[in-house]
Amino acid sequence: MDNAFINAVTAGKRTTHPLVAVVLAQLIYAAGVVMGMALTPLLGSLLPGTPQGPVLAAVLLLSVVLGHAPIFALLWLWTRFYEKRPFVSLGLTWGRGAWRRHLIGFGLGAAFIAGWLALQYATGNLRVDGSRWNSALLYLLPVAYLARVIMIAIEEILYRGWILQSAGARWGVPAGIAVSSAAFALFHFVGPLMLIAPLHTFHWVLATNLVLWSVLAALLTLTGRGLWAAMAFHATPLWLASYAFVVVVPGQRLPDMAVFLLSQPKASPLAGEAALAGPFTGLPTTLLLAVLCAGAFAVYLRRSRARELTAAA
Repeated sequence: MDNAFINAVTAGKRTTHPLVAVVLAQLIYAAGVVMGMALTPLLGSLLPGTPQGPVLAAVLLLSVVLGHAPIFALLWLWTRFYEKRPFVSLGLTWGRGAWRRHLIGFGLGAAFIAGWLALQYATGNLRVDGSRWNSALLYLLPVAYLARVIMIAIEEILYRGWILQSAGARWGVPAGIAVSSAAFALFHFVGPLMLIAPLHTFHWVLATNLVLWSVLAALLTLTGRGLWAAMAFHATPLWLASYAFVVVVPGQRLPDMAVFLLSQPKASPLAGEAALAGPFTGLPTTLLLAVLCAGAFAVYLRRSRARELTAAA
């Protein structure tokens, strides 16, 4: 199917082969993270004393920006000097609809967490153990959301932007979704940094959920012809799972702040368990993502057909 987002690759003079983009995405991310780790301590050296209160929140946000800036810079250099196209053509075109699409993604992300909580509770795998509410959350929550969007934006630009566009332009939209989704799932297990310091234990349910999550984000991107909805949809559940509905792992230190402390009595890869991948483990999540994917696909088809009819008229 023809899609304006995929066709944005024509803004450049060259296109990167999809398989090359998959490899380069891994290398750019790894090199950028290492560079960011070298730059971040510079921020601390410029600050007198230990920051407190809102100043601490601002420092945390700046550290995230500084730590991820090299990744953005490396990808910008590639698109600017090899593909010779604007960086915004990766799905970052700004306009009046950007805020609306971001809010749609935020709402879907919040709905995902609500559905996850409901399914976990229905299966007897969720218990509320208390709260670690602190007034500092009033200013930390919005700052933490901005930080999470910045962190997530690079994954969206690499996988739902660059790889989805390059594969979709060469092999068609379905192939673009398949390649970008497979690459996104593999990134969480076999990326250069993951091989050195593994963050995620491979399990077929988690891998399936990551693929479904990526398919859903790809459909949002194709429907909205940009990354704004996908970025919010990706960031919101991780943000809520980190500060609002925090699952505590037995034996681990309690978080300093959390609106609600949760535990999972039947925790397992099949039932669902706390993981650094967020609330994306377990077959209940698989069911939830499958339903959301079906709904997003129906909307995508309807919008695509409506645009085709409009163009034909």
